[in-house]
Amino acid sequence: MKKIIYILIVIIAILACIPFVPSIYNKITKPLYKNYIDSREWYDHVDPANMEQVRGYCERREYNTDYYVLVDFSIPSGKRRFFIYDLKNGKRVLSSYCMHGSGKGNTAAEPVFSNEFGSKCSCLGRFIMVGKGSSKKKNSIRLRGLDKTNSMAETRGILIHSARKVTLFHGQSKYIPLGTESYGCFTVSSECVTKMMRIYENSTSKRPVLIYAKYK
Repeated sequence: MKKIIYILIVIIAILACIPFVPSIYNKITKPLYKNYIDSREWYDHVDPANMEQVRGYCERREYNTDYYVLVDFSIPSGKRRFFIYDLKNGKRVLSSYCMHGSGKGNTAAEPVFSNEFGSKCSCLGRFIMVGKGSSKKKNSIRLRGLDKTNSMAETRGILIHSARKVTLFHGQSKYIPLGTESYGCFTVSSECVTKMMRIYENSTSKRPVLIYAKYK
C-alpha cells in the first residue's frame, strides 16, 4: 500500500512540474488543454451552420477567421454537401459534391463512419488543414483530426482531393456510386481542391482553417 502511495506522489510531482518545462508544456500539455477547451465550446455553444457563431468561435479560439468549411454527410451525395464559407462576409463562396468512404457497410445512400485505421470509412468532427500534397496525390490537402471521432485522420492519410467522377458529376442521380475514389477522404471536384489549396496557402499554422464534418 505504501509503495502505491509513493508512486502516486511521484506521478503527481512529475505532472505538477510539466508547466515549468517549456518544451514539454508547449508541445504536449498546452495543445491538449487548448483542444479540450476548444471542443467543449464548439459542441456546447456553437451552431456549425451559423456563420456569426462560427466566426466568434474562431476569433476566440485562434482559428482562421477568413474561411471555414462545413461538410454535411446527411445530405445525399447526389447533392452538393461540401461548403466553403467566407467568414468575414458570412457567405458561401463555393460548394461541391463530395463522396464518402467506401469501407465495409457503406452504401451510396448510407455512409458508415469510423476512426479505425484500415476501415476505409469517412470520419466526423473537427479537422484542420496541415499541409499540401501527399505521396499518392500531389493536388490534395492533408488533414488532422481534433476529436475522438477523427483522431486517426492524419495517421490514416485522410485528404481533401478530387476525382474525375465527382468533377464530371452534375446531379445526374440521387447518389454518386461508390468506388475506389474515397477510402475515407473528402473526395470533391477539382475546382474545389484548387480553391482549398489557395486557402491553405494564405493561412498560417498559428491560425489554421477549421473544417467540420457532421452527419444528421
